[in-house]
Amino acid sequence: MSDSKIIFDLSELLNYLNVHRCYSGIQRAVVMILKEFQKIKNQQVWICCVKVADRPDQQQYIAFDLTKSNFQHWESPDLTYNFFSELGILGAGGLIFKYRQNKIKYYFHRTRLDIAAYFKNHRLFNQRGVTIEQWWQFRNSNKLKNNFFQLEEIITANDQLVLIDATWRAENVKMYHKIKLKNVKIITMVYDLIPINSPQFVLSFEITTNFYKWLIQSTEYTNIYLVDSESTKKELREFLNKNSIKKEIITLPLVQVGISTYNKTNTEGSIGDKDFAVPEPLRKISGLDAIYKNVLSYEYILCVGTIEIRKNTWRLVLAWKYLLEKGYYDLPRLVLLGRKGWNNDNLWNLLNSTANLYGYVSVLENAKDEELDILYKNCLFVAMVSVSEGWGLPVGEALGYGKTAVVADGTSLPEVGMNLVEYCDPFSIESIASSIEKLVYQPDYRKSLENKIKHTQLRNWEDVANDLATLLKS
Repeated sequence: MSDSKIIFDLSELLNYLNVHRCYSGIQRAVVMILKEFQKIKNQQVWICCVKVADRPDQQQYIAFDLTKSNFQHWESPDLTYNFFSELGILGAGGLIFKYRQNKIKYYFHRTRLDIAAYFKNHRLFNQRGVTIEQWWQFRNSNKLKNNFFQLEEIITANDQLVLIDATWRAENVKMYHKIKLKNVKIITMVYDLIPINSPQFVLSFEITTNFYKWLIQSTEYTNIYLVDSESTKKELREFLNKNSIKKEIITLPLVQVGISTYNKTNTEGSIGDKDFAVPEPLRKISGLDAIYKNVLSYEYILCVGTIEIRKNTWRLVLAWKYLLEKGYYDLPRLVLLGRKGWNNDNLWNLLNSTANLYGYVSVLENAKDEELDILYKNCLFVAMVSVSEGWGLPVGEALGYGKTAVVADGTSLPEVGMNLVEYCDPFSIESIASSIEKLVYQPDYRKSLENKIKHTQLRNWEDVANDLATLLKS
């Protein structure tokens, strides 16, 4: 095994898992790259994260040797959360993790919480986002003896710190500057420059300000920038040139694969004395909530992603209205799957005033990966008409399921869709509608694209991890 360590910062992933149990784009990229990177032989893989304490001057950056763990189910947000909870970083263990460097404080607060749990002081735990049951589960866990280290104590000039998460926070940047003093090579991933190049699409002024400040500061500690597309590379190069900064930028394209789900053992039952296993597709669909079964009862076109103004969902729905007004009453339904985002009043006003466009539009929030997997498998095709993207995972996911898509013809999306999808002008409702109409009512054309997908070598997460490993070795 190599003496040098590859250390992945997962700080933002852990912050995300404290709130959500469904991966978004960046989180999925982080966990799947890490999952495949673990499989590469002769490599020390570590993870690190910032552990926020009560006072800013007490914040810790901790590191953990991942090669000493057999955890591999990164594709499951629930299991990943449980893994870090059992380590004492998230969940109930997080209540006392900040005291691990001070044994007196550690045992004092642990005893205090034990007493509160024994006397069923639910309020004390609920205020901290955990339950008494989770506290006792944490206390009974056998995995709490894992060794954590202060990042500054174990990292050396032979190591490489890989920032493939969204590492914008001040506590992150502060640590990276310290690490840089040790001549550690730091590789920073930039997924897009939307907060700078398209500030009208972000939620607040603070987001643009923080992103701009982070990107400028990152030039002080970053050795090499990674980007997910040639489109993002061009934008980053223009930004750096504008600020008279010279840095190497390498494109690490993302994937064209379906959703990786955690495979549970099939439910077993019996008929008479004969044991049997329910076939997986039957078990999955029959176990869905009614809202998903309703969607599967009709032909539908799937649109995946946070429902916010940049995703151009308003124009996509207007394209459905345009086709209905042309008399296409047998038009498939449009399924919008994603959390409700920002600056989308026009869309919600339209849907609310037309009863979800007369029932032709369905909105689904917080779908788990198992449900998303089924929806991809059974859709007619996918639509992604965003006006700006860094990569466009839903297009790649569609291809991974053998499905074509209606895709906006700008920014990075043609790099993902190649010649396997139907392109449209995202600013033209008529162009979007025309592309939808073509894929719906020309099935032979749609099938020709699907056949082309079958015979195309698509990029997967193993490819991404291997390319990253090659880069780090060089």
